Amino acid sequence: MNWIEEQCQDIEDSMKKNNSKKTYQLVKDLTSTEKGRTTTMQDKDGKCLTEEQDTPKRWSEYCSELYNYRATGDPLSTERPSSN
Repeated sequence: MNWIEEQCQDIEDSMKKNNSKKTYQLVKDLTSTEKGRTTTMQDKDGKCLTEEQDTPKRWSEYCSELYNYRATGDPLSTERPSSN
């Protein structure tokens, strides 16, 4: 019996025992796909940015262009700028 057949047998067994919670979880585990996270981004010219430190800089650049303002400060900073 291969892995998929074992999983199906477990589902059938849990259904016969009226264990809907286990059945649901087994079906979910069997049918769900994990979504990977992409770590690349493109610069203005369409070239892939693969360095981790380039991504926040590109986001800052993109937002500045999108909202037509010039961002100041460190793009990696999590602190709010002071309003004077």
